[in-house]
Formats: sequence, structure tokens, C-alpha cells
Amino acid sequence: MHTTEGIILSKTPSGEADELVTMYTCAYGKVRALVQGVKKEEAKLRGHLEVLSLCTIGLVAGKNGERLVYAELKNFWSRIRTHAGKHYAAHYMVRRMDNACFPGERDERMWTLLTAAFIILEEQDFTTRELQDFLLGFEKQLVAHLGYGDAGIGSTLGPLVAQGTLARYTGSGA
Repeated sequence: MHTTEGIILSKTPSGEADELVTMYTCAYGKVRALVQGVKKEEAKLRGHLEVLSLCTIGLVAGKNGERLVYAELKNFWSRIRTHAGKHYAAHYMVRRMDNACFPGERDERMWTLLTAAFIILEEQDFTTRELQDFLLGFEKQLVAHLGYGDAGIGSTLGPLVAQGTLARYTGSGA
């Protein structure tokens, strides 16, 4: 079993009781894994795999791809989920990461970008205009990192990563 941290990007139904979960992980980049029986009422993993959540996950290689066999919720991002604008922003960011990344391509800078963005959304208050600027900054950094442009000077996310905020929430020293 391989254990790592990941943010849940999306979930897709697969059969009567299973789901295909897409996550961006620290150790493996984007991963799609089957979670068997997660829709059953008595499923152990059920509450740990909500979209946007930061989790510690355990993966095993199966005949038909990865299977997720362990999950522990680390951060539910409650302030993001209770603020409509932040909730929209977080969903926008995970959709962009899901669309921009291929499974199996590990990239520590992408992991840092995503987790730092979530930390900022969780900790800071935003006006509507500030939230729009924040999303624009995220988009610019994502596009620049993928090699399609320049993020410009003065990163919106850089100061919190440098101050160790990322380590407080993820347990890593990215």
C-alpha cells in the first residue's frame, strides 16, 4: 500500500456502490482510483472522501488500475464550504487542476500551488473583487507553471508558503 496526502478533485459513480475518485496527491500527482463500496451506508471511507477535502489516502495497484483502500480526513476546509464565493473559487480551482493535469505526472509545485491556494481561501476574508483577483492570480500561476505564460511579479500565493502556513495544514514542509 502506498500512502500520501491528496485533495479530492471529483467523484464519479461507478456501478451500484462504487465511485471513481480523482485526486491531486503530493507523491503521485493526479490519481484516479476506484473506491469499492463507498456508497453503502456502513462504508468506512464514506465521510472521508468529499470533494475539496484534504485527506491522507492509501492506494494499492489492482488489475484494472489504482484502488483506494484507506482514507483519513485531514482538513474539511469549513470556512471555504460556508462561504458561497470561496466555495465557488475552490471548485473552480479543482476543475482547472483536473483539466490541466494528466494522471501519474507528479509535480510538487502544482501540489504546493493547490494546497497554498486552499490555505489562503480558508484563512483570509475576501471582498468579491479580491476573490476575483485571487482566482486570476491562481490561473496565471497555473498557466505559467504549465509553460503557457508568465505569472508576473508578486505572487499572491508565495508569502503564505514561505511563512510555513502550508506545513501547518498539510504536515509537510513544502
